Amino acid sequence: MTDAADAIAQQKVVGEGRLRRWNVDLEAMAACARWTRGQSSLLADELRGLLRAFPTLIAAVGRSLDDDRCWVEAAEPVTCPDCSALVVFDRGVRCADCQRAVEPPREPVVGLVGRLPALISGRPFVAALDHRLVELRRSQRAQARLWERALLLVDGKRYLAPRYGLWFAESWPHSDPPVMVWGEYFEMLDIPPDHVYYADQYFRLCLYASWREQPAVRVLQNRVVPRLLIDLMVADLQAVQRLELALERLDLTLYQLYNTLGRPREAEAFQRVYQELLRP
Repeated sequence: MTDAADAIAQQKVVGEGRLRRWNVDLEAMAACARWTRGQSSLLADELRGLLRAFPTLIAAVGRSLDDDRCWVEAAEPVTCPDCSALVVFDRGVRCADCQRAVEPPREPVVGLVGRLPALISGRPFVAALDHRLVELRRSQRAQARLWERALLLVDGKRYLAPRYGLWFAESWPHSDPPVMVWGEYFEMLDIPPDHVYYADQYFRLCLYASWREQPAVRVLQNRVVPRLLIDLMVADLQAVQRLELALERLDLTLYQLYNTLGRPREAEAFQRVYQELLRP
């Protein structure tokens, strides 16, 4: 059992706005992660590092996508067969909402699921997003609700909070973790899904040309968050019909633009062109 002082606390709004709290069952999580070799301490360090930086993420059980859905390693969260809520590590493996005990998949994976918010107030693409959302409410109400859940208003400021799943690779830490986004991500930004692997209703972000072992928190900090910020800039340029001009000035394709992740000099060039083209 985990000592109270070492417990990793989680909380999530479920059902009709109820807030549920629990501690991560590290033993149950380690049992679903073959790379830990059953030693929950190997997993605990990764979890604590991730949750210190991204405290709203939820440790969850996942299943790998088969080759028909994605040709590279990819995963999705397991959901409750009764209420479709997220399945978490709480006194074993159970539903985060109805608390039903759930049998993990035959070959489970483990990871963290949640939203990463980014400030969008005042960005050029927001007006276009709002217009498309009005149209979507008329024609596809269920899809509109997905968009609405990804839009937050806090203290008068608007945020886009896409859904992400970071899944520890089967050979972690020798392989990079699949980082997945849901399909509405690119729809809301109204940009092409580039530098990704298609994975049915998800996309796996292409983040590394070559992988060097590092804590999972650095993947989010150094690749995923910068990727989100680049996508917002691309969305702004797309909204004002200047994306092609920006790429022409940079002498890059959109695919090549995403290769600037982790390259400060190239990233600065994109920032400069972006500011020039959006200058009033």
